Amino acid sequence: MTNTSLAELTAQLRSPGLTLFDGPAGDLKTIAADTLGVVGMPSDWTQSSRIGTRMGPRALRRATSEWIRALRAQGGDAWIDPRTESAWQLRMDDWLLDCGDAHIDPTSVERTTESIALMTEAVRLRDAIPLALGGDHYNSYPACLGYSRAFEQLQPGKRFGYIQIDGHLDFADKLGAWGTHNHATNGRRNSELPNIAQENMVWIGITGWVDGGELEQIEGMGGKIFSSDDIHRLGTQEVAEQALAHAMRGCDHLYLSIDIDAMDAGFLPGTGSIVHSGLTPHQYCAILDVFAGAPIDGLDIAELSPSLDPSGRTERIAAHMLLRVLWNRILQPV
Repeated sequence: MTNTSLAELTAQLRSPGLTLFDGPAGDLKTIAADTLGVVGMPSDWTQSSRIGTRMGPRALRRATSEWIRALRAQGGDAWIDPRTESAWQLRMDDWLLDCGDAHIDPTSVERTTESIALMTEAVRLRDAIPLALGGDHYNSYPACLGYSRAFEQLQPGKRFGYIQIDGHLDFADKLGAWGTHNHATNGRRNSELPNIAQENMVWIGITGWVDGGELEQIEGMGGKIFSSDDIHRLGTQEVAEQALAHAMRGCDHLYLSIDIDAMDAGFLPGTGSIVHSGLTPHQYCAILDVFAGAPIDGLDIAELSPSLDPSGRTERIAAHMLLRVLWNRILQPV
């Protein structure tokens, strides 16, 4: 696809002075084991509806940094979580390294795909955890592709589980003029990775109509789908625990793809593909609370389009979603 080298990628774009959770910035060669390596994916060239998600990585960096700076400014030795009445404090070690943005080529999906994949592969090969920031949801595929390549080198012959929180299946093989690589096909492309456990793939939050052929194929390979109605009916704890149990059957590693558009558009208007009767913020965060304790060693978050929500509410909710799933890494008990 491309001859871009790792050395060239370490010099790629980063917003000056702006990093996720106000953490340190560095290149791909300086990541320590068991830390989060942040990779920006500022691309929405494969989005077929509302554009603007290319601005998502910067918005996530801004909103998470605002939160953590405000927490530091409050002072004090600990903060109480009102959900559990437990005391927490910010970790002082470098648990995260922001590696900047992958090079995006709007004229070539192939070169963009390889650029992102090369970065997430490099992060995972250092025994760190790639956290990829989208961008439209197609970018989940190159992020997971890089993870898959590294996983094969680190765990040859093993397979990993997969959970996608989303208002849509994204399991089409093709979509009109956009072909086989776009924001409606990323789930299908991920299912084709050689070391993913297809029968362990799980979708959570699906809303509205789905294609019967896609549904049949997912169920035929053993995958599991939880609609938003399932969550309203069964409760978040039950669905999250069932999803995790299904995804981890015979696997010790999990990839998580977070599409913010599983949340109802009444709460979250700043996204590429809005849904109605979706999850509430409380439901979405409660699901992420369960996954915070899972053996996730690769994840992405996608579909934040800040220009579509001038109030800034969507990016702040998305930042809070990252906080919830990364709670045990950002904070430590007192």
